[in-house]
This record gives sequence, structure tokens and C-alpha cells, in this order.
Amino acid sequence: MKPLNKMDNVDKGRLLADLLPLELPKIIRYIEDEAEQMRSNEQFIRTHWAGVLCTDDFWFSLVANVDNRIRKCESRLHTKHGWFADQLFDGYDALFTLYCLQEYAIKTDCSHQLTQAIHLIFGEARLILTTPDNPKN
Repeated sequence: MKPLNKMDNVDKGRLLADLLPLELPKIIRYIEDEAEQMRSNEQFIRTHWAGVLCTDDFWFSLVANVDNRIRKCESRLHTKHGWFADQLFDGYDALFTLYCLQEYAIKTDCSHQLTQAIHLIFGEARLILTTPDNPKN
């Protein structure tokens, strides 16, 4: 196995899946819920978008890409760790997946073990978006 600091996002996604395979359905469900939340609040988010590194159009394309991949490959994502990593952690689409992981890690229903794994593998820094539930974040 590569050292953590030499891994790309796909490698890290595979490591997460290998370490905590029973958490994959919860992670995938959370990503689906976040995509739905983004779509439901799209106009609000676009109106309040202050992204510097990417545009709102780019962000919503990432949301759509990840959501489409989950819908297309869902049953395989739960059991095939390579598919999980390749479909959700490759290229720019990984930005939305990483956003979801960081957000899930601070939720009370995220297991302590998964929170620790996310923080170890991907770090603790969160992407900050304005949402209707938290307008100052």
C-alpha cells in the first residue's frame, strides 16, 4: 500500500471502502441526500454563491455527475470497493464527494470510527457553502 501522502483521491476512496465496508451504504445514502438538498435549494445557493475557485454552474455539474453515477451503479458501489472509489473519487467530481464526507463527519449519526477515518484519510478541512439551514456558513 502507498503511504497516505502519496495517495490520490481514488486511492483514498478505496482505502476508506476497504477499512469500513459496512459504512458504504450510509455514505452513499448521505451523498444522495446532499445532492437532493442541493437540487432543492439550487436557486438559493446560486443567489448566495460566493465561490472563488469554482462557479455555481461548475458546482452543480459536479452534484449532477456524482448523483448520476450513484443512480447508475448503486448496487455495485455498496459491494465493489474499486467501483466506489472510481465512480465517486475520480477527477473534479471528487470535490462534491469530499464535501459530502466532511459534512457527514460532523453529523451525530456518523459513527465515531467513520468520522476518525474521514479525518485521517481526507483531513478535517470543510468546504463551506451557504445553505438555507445555515446562512452564515
